[in-house]
Amino acid sequence: MFQRVLCVSAFVFLFTLGFAGPASAQSNDGRILGTITDAQSKVVVGAKIAITNTGTGATRNLESNGAGDYTAPALQPGLYTVTAEAHGFKKVEHSNIRLEVGNDVRVDIQLVPGAVDEIIQVTAEAPLITTTNDTIGGSLSNKEINDLPLNGRDYQNLIVLRPGVFRFPGGGFESIVANGMRPEDNNFVIEGGDDNDPYYSGNIINAEGVQGTPGSILPIDSIQEFNTEENPPPDTGWKPGVTVNIGIKSGTNNLHGTAYGFERNNALDARNWFNAKPDPQTALRQHQFGGTVGGPIKHDKVFFFLGYEGVRGFISNASTSSAPADVGLPTPVDPTSGTPTPNCTFIREGDCASSLTDALADLKAAGIVPNPLSLNLIGMGTFTGNGVFPGLFPVNNGTNPAGTTIVNTNFPNQNRSDTGVAKVDYHLTNKQTISGHYLIGDSKQIEQDATILQPEWRSQSTLRAQVLGVNWAWTPKSTVVNEARFAFNNFWQKIQSVDNAADPLTTYGLNTGVTNPINFGLPRIDIGDFTQLVI
Repeated sequence: MFQRVLCVSAFVFLFTLGFAGPASAQSNDGRILGTITDAQSKVVVGAKIAITNTGTGATRNLESNGAGDYTAPALQPGLYTVTAEAHGFKKVEHSNIRLEVGNDVRVDIQLVPGAVDEIIQVTAEAPLITTTNDTIGGSLSNKEINDLPLNGRDYQNLIVLRPGVFRFPGGGFESIVANGMRPEDNNFVIEGGDDNDPYYSGNIINAEGVQGTPGSILPIDSIQEFNTEENPPPDTGWKPGVTVNIGIKSGTNNLHGTAYGFERNNALDARNWFNAKPDPQTALRQHQFGGTVGGPIKHDKVFFFLGYEGVRGFISNASTSSAPADVGLPTPVDPTSGTPTPNCTFIREGDCASSLTDALADLKAAGIVPNPLSLNLIGMGTFTGNGVFPGLFPVNNGTNPAGTTIVNTNFPNQNRSDTGVAKVDYHLTNKQTISGHYLIGDSKQIEQDATILQPEWRSQSTLRAQVLGVNWAWTPKSTVVNEARFAFNNFWQKIQSVDNAADPLTTYGLNTGVTNPINFGLPRIDIGDFTQLVI
């Protein structure tokens, strides 16, 4: 039995001064900045700039400084409109400006002479190259995340689309590597809060269960965007690998939502390479379903967003193990005398290497009495184990085409996970914003992660992951940014065998001396010439 409990809380208070300081990548907020000039490329001082979030209606009002520059830090990701006006110039409006998680967008505006009530509208296009910093990486929008093929709907499988980042084949524990660093060198951030598990150094939401299958799934419909930084700056560089910064969607003035369901079934799948005919095709059924909803609580002021995703999986394993050929078969009997007629004697005839019946008969011929406990464990004794223990070996009828001692042990993986997301945004003023988020994942996974011969010895993971954060951003003026962040996360996981409640003495007839129920279940047993049982 393996159990780990993790509880981490952190309070971070940032006070940043500086007109054009870089946006903090530890934050999910972004920044819009630029320079206001006239038709002769001379700077315009004192121009009025309004930056409006088109989804929530929140507006930030600024003025260009003596160098014609402006900057609006601590902006939530989303679509924005930037307008600039000055006396003697036409009003200029840049629309459809997409601000991504933790990124900067530069919007330089050129004013032309004319009446201020005249408006020049410009539809913005995303720049091909980021000129405000030298970070290697980039962002993936919600549309890209949803449109790209994504097995299991695990956003982590998209991180490898960035240069220098790859994932070991099969994924699982500590499988993401960036630029030659170790897997535990990566940094995961949700809404500016810590999402790192110090035990495995992976993330808490989407943390792996038994075989590397995520025990919780952050619904990709709930992700606004995420970006990666592969050479993180000093303010976030406490880990040298890739920094994955995730932003959760926010509600807007319009009620919106999604609903979805995805189905995988072996009836529509090709066979596993190791699941060859004439054996029946192993079962595979995986359902992923969920939905999101977001909207206003108070128009232009308070917004909510909720998301949920559930997973129900039943996936067989295509595997074989070695077991005695006659387990579950009756001992051959002479039809005339009615006495057992084993196939070998003490003089080494027959098949004692793969036949328990023959081996026991050989021992009897030599005057050797087998230990009753051994007979019980191989299912050929009198102990019934409360009527639930069939013996160490599965039934082998000897008809498997791979050989008389080979049996299929396609014990299925059975997974259930439920993950919920909640977020609230409150725009106190055009200079102050408070947002809070809560994520919870709960799962139970039963999987075959070792060579075993009975289904009750599969591993079982029970997991609960929680991430909570509250962010407050105050920008009294463009040269002052004040951010306060509180983050709390809790991770609890217990890994044990399915038979963890079985008393070895009463269930298996094994007096192991264990009396503490936390250590119940069949202990590890190795049997020479047959499969080693890792229990």
